[in-house]
Amino acid sequence: QIDKSVSGYFSAPIVGSVQCGDPETEEEHVEEYVSLPESIFGSGEFYILRASGDSMVDAGIEDKDLVVIRKQETAREGQIVAVLYNSDCTTLKRFHRESESEIHLIPENDSMKPIVLKGEQLNALKIQGVATMVMKDLDS
Repeated sequence: QIDKSVSGYFSAPIVGSVQCGDPETEEEHVEEYVSLPESIFGSGEFYILRASGDSMVDAGIEDKDLVVIRKQETAREGQIVAVLYNSDCTTLKRFHRESESEIHLIPENDSMKPIVLKGEQLNALKIQGVATMVMKDLDS
């Protein structure tokens, strides 16, 4: 017999289309809180970003899609990250460490160039989380 007991849920804020700023501290950008099942999303602390723009379309992330972000301060090579850079800009890009002193934030759109951060710029880099899932409206 299959156990169909209710799994745990957790609450995650949907953060508006934040171009610049820190979604962890900008409470005024929270659109609403939603309950997400641990059985699908796993455990941890999450928030949801509303994608803005077309820089990640080749990764399947389009304007207005909801991107589930697991809060964490580190990323592995090739992961899609929500990152704060230059002290005031937040973006969603693919993480690539070129060397110990150079990181590239790579868009998934061939018409756009990577954001290259070197030397002192790395001190202002803060990984805010890693994208784990995309939710999109299929009726538009």
